[in-house]
Amino acid sequence: MGGMHGFGPVVPDDAIFHAGWEARLFALTEVADALGLTAGHFRETIEAMPPGTYLTSSYYERWLFGLERRLQRAGTIASQDVDGVMARLGDDLPQRRDPALAAECIEERRSGDPLPRAAAPRFAPGEHVRVRRMRPGGHTRCPRYVRGATGVVGRVHGDDLLPDAVARGEEAPPEAVYAVGFSSADLFGAGGEPAFQVFVDLSESYLEEPA
Repeated sequence: MGGMHGFGPVVPDDAIFHAGWEARLFALTEVADALGLTAGHFRETIEAMPPGTYLTSSYYERWLFGLERRLQRAGTIASQDVDGVMARLGDDLPQRRDPALAAECIEERRSGDPLPRAAAPRFAPGEHVRVRRMRPGGHTRCPRYVRGATGVVGRVHGDDLLPDAVARGEEAPPEAVYAVGFSSADLFGAGGEPAFQVFVDLSESYLEEPA
């Protein structure tokens, strides 16, 4: 939804979590993924929320929806399990300590591997590129507000899988991912502040040469 009009300004408050349950949910998501208890694409499942529910939900309420659906897809839980457990436990949450698993999840979060070097990037830093105009029917990591816009490649990050194909469960060869810089004036028009640069990470499939 980034860049869409009508949702007001982003007001950062430097808070990571705004309630205790949000931190617990974050930890549950990490543990479920580490143990292989989920199935499906993280963002695609969140985007499957009904639009009205999505717009009225908080950030971590969307995470909760996505985690439940991915647990269901993996067969870890059934659709009625969550309501049944909530009714049985109430506020008496179970406790379990597993220091080894906690350390494993923390290390996995800290030690993300960089992308492998791009084998055959089509574009190079300094080149102008245009984002394709498209209306994908499913998940995509190409924001709507950059489609059709022209920018300049700032960096070639490396090769990665196309997120759209991963979300559909399709096999696709790795492709180059670029940091592309755009002028805020080109994307959003003139505003009450000086124009600034907006960098967006974009897969090669989203890009083409300018006309």
